[in-house]
Amino acid sequence: DLKLQFLYFIVISNMKHAAVFLAAAAATVSGQGYGPDQPDTPADFMCDWRKLSAEYAKVLRPDAEALVYDALELQKYCNGTVRPDPSKLPTVFPPKNPLPQSNAVYVDGTKGEDSNSGSIDKPVKTISHALTMKAGTVVIRAGTYYIQETLKMGVEHNGMTVTNYPGEEVWLSGGRKLENLQWKKSSLKGFNIWEADLSSIMTDDKEISELRVDGQRAWMARFPNANPESQYWPIGYLTSSTHDWTTPKISPTPNTATLVNVTGRTWDTYFADFSGGINGTCSIYDPPFSFFCQNTSTIGKGSGCGGCFTYYLPGGLNTKTSLPKTYPSLTKTGTKNKAYLSAWRAAHWANWKFEIDSYHANDTTDIIFGKGGFQGARGGPGSDYYIENVIEELDVVGEYYFDIDTKMLYISSNTTAGTPPSADSEIIAVTEKDLLSITSPSKTTPVKDVKITGIGFRDTRQTMLEPHGVPSGGDWSLERMGVVFIENTVNIEVSKCKFWKLGGNSIMISKSALHTTVQANEFALLGSSAVAAWGWTDEITDNGIHGYDGTTNDFPRYTAIIGNLFREIGIWEKQSSAFFQAKTAQSVVRGNVVFNLARAGFNLNDGFGGGDQIYENVLFNTCRESSDHGPINSWDRQPFLTTVRTGQPSWQMEWRNVTRNVVIANYGGMKEVDNDDGSLFYRVHSNFMVYGWGQKFKCGGIESFNNVKAFITYGGKFDAGCVTTSKVVFAPNLWHNDVMISGEKKGNLNYRQAWGHDNEGHDWDKTQVYNNTLYLYPTYNAMITGVNGSKTVSLPEFQKSGEEPGSVQIQQIPPSATITQWGRDRLGTFTPPN
Repeated sequence: DLKLQFLYFIVISNMKHAAVFLAAAAATVSGQGYGPDQPDTPADFMCDWRKLSAEYAKVLRPDAEALVYDALELQKYCNGTVRPDPSKLPTVFPPKNPLPQSNAVYVDGTKGEDSNSGSIDKPVKTISHALTMKAGTVVIRAGTYYIQETLKMGVEHNGMTVTNYPGEEVWLSGGRKLENLQWKKSSLKGFNIWEADLSSIMTDDKEISELRVDGQRAWMARFPNANPESQYWPIGYLTSSTHDWTTPKISPTPNTATLVNVTGRTWDTYFADFSGGINGTCSIYDPPFSFFCQNTSTIGKGSGCGGCFTYYLPGGLNTKTSLPKTYPSLTKTGTKNKAYLSAWRAAHWANWKFEIDSYHANDTTDIIFGKGGFQGARGGPGSDYYIENVIEELDVVGEYYFDIDTKMLYISSNTTAGTPPSADSEIIAVTEKDLLSITSPSKTTPVKDVKITGIGFRDTRQTMLEPHGVPSGGDWSLERMGVVFIENTVNIEVSKCKFWKLGGNSIMISKSALHTTVQANEFALLGSSAVAAWGWTDEITDNGIHGYDGTTNDFPRYTAIIGNLFREIGIWEKQSSAFFQAKTAQSVVRGNVVFNLARAGFNLNDGFGGGDQIYENVLFNTCRESSDHGPINSWDRQPFLTTVRTGQPSWQMEWRNVTRNVVIANYGGMKEVDNDDGSLFYRVHSNFMVYGWGQKFKCGGIESFNNVKAFITYGGKFDAGCVTTSKVVFAPNLWHNDVMISGEKKGNLNYRQAWGHDNEGHDWDKTQVYNNTLYLYPTYNAMITGVNGSKTVSLPEFQKSGEEPGSVQIQQIPPSATITQWGRDRLGTFTPPN
């Protein structure tokens, strides 16, 4: 029966499409990075960094010790280690929260009736009805509650707690249970396909975004085949060339956007102005504004904006060489069914999803795109891709096809038995995108003091084709929506909950939201980001001239992301993270365990307000499918005016602290803390970091000190920075007292470029870089480029003229145990957050 079929999927699909998989693997580029460890890393260190990571993760989330063991592959890298017994580990979900003494209403989906009083002996049946009773606490008994209309909490629910009954599992599901299905053998050619009529269940025209078969995720029929949970790029992708992507439907030349430019932080030599464009190629966004829709010639100053150009999207894809197949179902007219193409943007910074408007029409080999492509902010040509929701590709267990026109569901069944799906199997059609909304129409009358604890959220649909906006000047776009949506609130808590196999964002903290706490939750197998905080400024009125103004206080502030477990994130939308923030200030991100992500662990999309504290987190196996990024990533291309730093309007953000974290920059997460374009005012200190670059100094006020950076392939990129010329704000970059171990076993380490001097008499190489210690393989040196314009010299040679005082290079790699002990010395003792 279907309970066993998922076990067969990987073997079957790999045999059936081995040629495609091997071709994709051969095309591996930067998105895959170097995998879990970079080449030439000593075997004992590959074990020791994993042991250190597991040790600190156990302090933060002892319940996840076995999951961390598996993700680190400790059995492979550390001989003799034993996997912890999950049955002997503590549990967080479901919690045993104490029952309220009074003013409570009870919900029981099996035994309750909404006509009951809501007492423990006479519970109501539905959560929605319980919320109308306005009790102090809603206690929900065990079971799965299928939510077909979003549960809404407003100011009338101020002070309310919604909780599970102690020790009982409560799940809110965005699916519909498919019961009493009558299966018959399908005439479709394929992998033992069976069909069932859902016309009595699916009475609307909703698409089935995903299926759950006995709790397992099933996905739309696709080519090439891949299990989206367990197999990731390059498996399941076709390759293309840049010239295969066709002319944009909206041309960036000439740029028809309404251009926005407001003078802001004049002391920043890279990104002084708030700038962007309204409409034009950005008309696909909601709102239709983006930093990247201005003219290419004005995006950033000097070299501040890496590879930036006026945003555009391809109009389609020529598949002559990559996908010459014909699909009769895609030529059908008058149908409600949609096929899709999902693709990586070139360079693997984000992925797109498009509706297919036409397939190989008029004797061409072109796919013409319809809705979509707004899932990233940068645009340009695409690269690797796959096609889905095509009935002709229904050929392996794990796939399905739902025909909206006929209401017929097609699914593969067990090949060995040759029988239809078991009557005992539970099959859920995933149709809904959000489950709980905690909102007020106005920040002046916010929802206050609501607590959601011990609730499971599962099985919501993909949201990649829902409206996306570009929150600020970072590379990301996203949906202002979440399975739990929080807006215009004060003191909301989501704790000890489980977010499981969701299609989009789990929690969206939107606009004005003060003191939101997200604590001790588990987020796993998510389509998009786990938690996103996204404020608001008016980017449209009066041709966009107010977009810089954050003094209206429509933004999340004092958000606390504490003690959560984040894993397997980015199943569908690859540009996603454990925690994302834009137009948000003074967040505390502490004590979280983060692993197995498509992109960044934490992403800070701008410098709005600042004052954020990121500490005592463990991050590894991030950026598994993407490139040119870090486990912790930031941008700051647009200045904002806020009162965060001093209480008075200021263009300058408060300092951010990134300290005492375990940061493993493996896979494509090659930048450790990637302070990318425009980043300002970061103190990165006392961290244990492994692999990738030591530090990116890509604007100003970036301070790196007292870190251990092991087996790095590059020291520090860029120079004294973009805040060195003004007497109003003066914040040259600073780098000192870091310990770095070279990962370059067969050559010199590219340590850094010369930071130089200015006409005011500042010698940046003497005052801003000092007391670093570099361990190198024997005979090799730490090299400095750009000395006196074009020379490359070793650190000892550079120091002969008095530069970089106190730094030393030692041509010997320390023992692995010594390196990790240095790491422990910096990290100190983590405090259990829960």
